[in-house]
Amino acid sequence: LVRQELPVVAVPEVADDPTYYPVAIADAGYFEGLSVTDEDRERTAQYQGNKARDALKASATDLEGYLRAMEMQLVWKRFDRVGLQRIVQLINKSNQFNLTTRRHTEEDVIAVMADPDAFGLQLRLLDRFGDNGVIAIIVGRLQEQKDLYIDTWLMSCRVLGRQVEPTTLNLIAQAAARLGARRLIGEYVPTKKNGMVKDHYVRLGFVTMNTTEGGGSRSVLDLATFTPAKTFIHVVEG
Repeated sequence: LVRQELPVVAVPEVADDPTYYPVAIADAGYFEGLSVTDEDRERTAQYQGNKARDALKASATDLEGYLRAMEMQLVWKRFDRVGLQRIVQLINKSNQFNLTTRRHTEEDVIAVMADPDAFGLQLRLLDRFGDNGVIAIIVGRLQEQKDLYIDTWLMSCRVLGRQVEPTTLNLIAQAAARLGARRLIGEYVPTKKNGMVKDHYVRLGFVTMNTTEGGGSRSVLDLATFTPAKTFIHVVEG
C-alpha cells in the first residue's frame, strides 16, 4: 500500500520469516552512513569514558573538585582540510546546542578558511578519561563597524556543565580581537529542538539588543570591557 500510494518511498521486500528481516534491510542499504569519521569509529570508547566521568561526578563532594579532577584540556584549531569531513558532519547534524542551526556545505567551510575577515574554530576536549573528540564548531565573520558576528556556535551536549561554554567564548574573543573587532554579536534563531540555548548569550554576559516575535534574539558583547572567564580547562592550540 505504501509503495502504491507513495512511489517516492523505498519499501524493502521482506520474507514471512522474521529471521530474514535483518538481511533484507542490510542488503537494501537503507541505513548506511554516507561517511564514517574517526570520531564515529571511536564512539564506543567515548561512551565508556562518559560512564567513568559520570561515576566521578557522582562521587565528588562539590562541583569545583569535580571539574579540577577531570584534568580537562581544550585543543583548538582553525578549520583545515584534515578535519573538513567532521566539521561539515557536525554542522549539519547538530540541533540541540546550536544557536542558529545554520547548515554549511564543504564549499562553505572552505570559503571560511579562505576569507581573511572570517574564522572557523574546531574544538576538541580531552580529560583524564580520554578524548571526547571534536565537541564544538565556531564560525565568526567580521562585519561593518568592526562587529564580529557569530554565524555558527554549536556544541556537543555531552560536555555541558564542564565550563566549555565560557572557555569557548574566551577563544572567540581572542580570534575576534585579532581581526580588529570591537564587539561580538550573537544570534539565537529558535527551532523546535534548540530551546536549551535560548539564554546562552545572556548567561555569558551579552546584552540583548533586540528580539523577534518568534522568540529569537540578537545580543552584543563589548570586547573593550570583556574579562576572560577563569575555568579549570587548560587551553592549547593544536
